[in-house]
Amino acid sequence: MLAAQELDPELSEQQWLFRQGDLVLGPMTGQQLVEKLFTGEMTGDTLIAPPGERDFVRIADVDAFKVHVARAVAKARVDADVRAERQRTMRYRLIAGGVGAAVTVALAIGAWQVARWAAVHGPGGEEDEYAGISVDLPTIAVAQARKDDQELFAYPSSSPRPPDKVASAETKPKPSGTPNTSPTVPAAAVATKKPGGSVSTEPDGLQMSTEFDQASINKVVSSNQKTLFRCLKEEAARRPGFAAKIPIEFVIGNDGRVSKLWVDHPQLKQGPLYECFLGELKKWPFKPYKGELASVNLSFKVG
Repeated sequence: MLAAQELDPELSEQQWLFRQGDLVLGPMTGQQLVEKLFTGEMTGDTLIAPPGERDFVRIADVDAFKVHVARAVAKARVDADVRAERQRTMRYRLIAGGVGAAVTVALAIGAWQVARWAAVHGPGGEEDEYAGISVDLPTIAVAQARKDDQELFAYPSSSPRPPDKVASAETKPKPSGTPNTSPTVPAAAVATKKPGGSVSTEPDGLQMSTEFDQASINKVVSSNQKTLFRCLKEEAARRPGFAAKIPIEFVIGNDGRVSKLWVDHPQLKQGPLYECFLGELKKWPFKPYKGELASVNLSFKVG
């Protein structure tokens, strides 16, 4: 996107975390944040901070992003005007169509109502069957180790989570008396796959290879995420009146199969919902890849 390319090169590649409700997501580059502003996924009130910082600020208050926030607001206003004009044009065409068009519309509405009734009272009806269940956009990052399989986020509070261990190859113990000369490597930031693999650079200058393809993972998640709605519907049936936000995280192994799942809700860490999620996720056709393991975060809303 042109607006994102106008960022200072150094800022464009700088890593940022952002808040989405009680969740801390990312990291993302400055360029990715600007793109989310222009697609409407973020607003000037979205809170951001560099990795390691505890104080989050509005993206509109960060000097480097102010002009992009203003342009995104202007674009959204223009888009709204275009939609309004299209709606006015459509209404005019309906009126100009006369009685014949009115009859056609009435028949169409009647057919829609019949189809909707059949969806509610008969088989099929996927749209109404899963009414009340929604999912946020996924976030993909390099998998990080969880200490004792604890949740990544302090649920339901919004306090910052403690630093995670690196999900790297198992470290072999050194003989006693041998000095440890290997530096501690922090978790790598997300790197979009480029031809021939890609490398993410940490502040200490160390490099870690990440070769998973974010676009490919996003495509599989988008195509298959509704298979998890059945699990949520069954859980809602077990808990009448149940309403909650249910974040999950799963790790994709190098063989392309989901190897680990966490349900970040205090009442649902284990049990039928967890087992149903895991069973469905293992069917998702991710492509095998090399390098650091990919972690995917999804957040569902029920009720």
